[in-house]
Amino acid sequence: MSIECRFCRVTLTDENWAIGNVKQKQYKCKTCDGIVGRQNYLKRKARQLFDYSIKSFSKIKDGYVYAITNPAWEGWVKIGMAVDAEDRCSAYQTSSPFRDYKIETSITVKDRRKAEAEAHKKAKKIARQTMGEWFNMPIEEVKNIIKELK
Repeated sequence: MSIECRFCRVTLTDENWAIGNVKQKQYKCKTCDGIVGRQNYLKRKARQLFDYSIKSFSKIKDGYVYAITNPAWEGWVKIGMAVDAEDRCSAYQTSSPFRDYKIETSITVKDRRKAEAEAHKKAKKIARQTMGEWFNMPIEEVKNIIKELK
C-alpha cells in the first residue's frame, strides 16, 4: 500500500516524506510541507498585523456620534459612534436588501466613546423603550441630544 501526500497526491518515499502528524494521517511531502509552513507563517504575520491595526484603530478617540434609522423599524433610532459615520452606515446597508438605512444626524466629537455614552444616558431617560443602542423615541429628540454633545 502506498501513501500519498494529502496536498499534491505524490507517492511518498523515504526521500520525500516530511515528518507530520501520523496519528491524524496528515502525510505530506517535503515540498508541500515547506509551502504549508510558509502559508502558516504568512497567516501568523497577517493576524499580528490585524491585531496591531485594531489596537491602533481603537486608540483613536475623535470621531462621530450619529443617529441612523431604517423605515423597517418605524420609531426606532440607533445612536452610535464611529471614526467615520458614512462608512459605518455603509456597513449597515449590507444587511438590508433595500439599502435603506439613513444617517439622520451626526456630530464630530473629540472623545466618541464618552460622547456616545452621554447620548445613550440621555436617550434612556426619554425613550419609550430601549434595545441596546436602539431607542424607540422621536427622531427630533435624538437630534437635540446629539446636537448638545461636546
